[in-house]
Amino acid sequence: MSETHTSPDHALSLDIARRSPLTKLDRILGDGTRLTIQARGTILLLLSRPGSVDAGWIRQQLDTTPSADLRPFSPGQWLLVSDGLLDYAAIEETLRKRVEIVDQSHGRVRLELIGPNVQEMLAHGTGLDLHAGLEGSTTTLLGHISVHVTRIAPDVFELIVMRSFSESLVDEIARMSRVPQGRI
Repeated sequence: MSETHTSPDHALSLDIARRSPLTKLDRILGDGTRLTIQARGTILLLLSRPGSVDAGWIRQQLDTTPSADLRPFSPGQWLLVSDGLLDYAAIEETLRKRVEIVDQSHGRVRLELIGPNVQEMLAHGTGLDLHAGLEGSTTTLLGHISVHVTRIAPDVFELIVMRSFSESLVDEIARMSRVPQGRI
């Protein structure tokens, strides 16, 4: 006699809904900085043997991928970030000979910070010299949390953080925004 096991967890897993771990997706912080959680979009982690491919090669292979931003993550690793959905299967097929791909859309959260005090505020929590002008992206610690930081425009930064740390990071950013500018 065969049995069919249908647990509540199994039934739920058949229809997965992607939800932000944070309920408030848009807020204005104490210094006027706007914090927005990017609840939609795609984050793909591209992995290769360090030195075997470079960002130029990846961009050339993905030249037909619209509105996706390739960001350095670590040696041999990049994040492919998009506000919309990306065709994972097509990207995997295009890069499969030299690059492995892991969809991180469910495991990471994108936060956008906009305002004239963003650079000064972030400087309170990181060792990066943001005054020298961060060009592009880098991974750093913000307080005790590992964060991937990208300067989008002079007063706009995007932070990508592991999902489980997103609430703590938002709390830390809100606290830093209350610190008078120019004082730690």
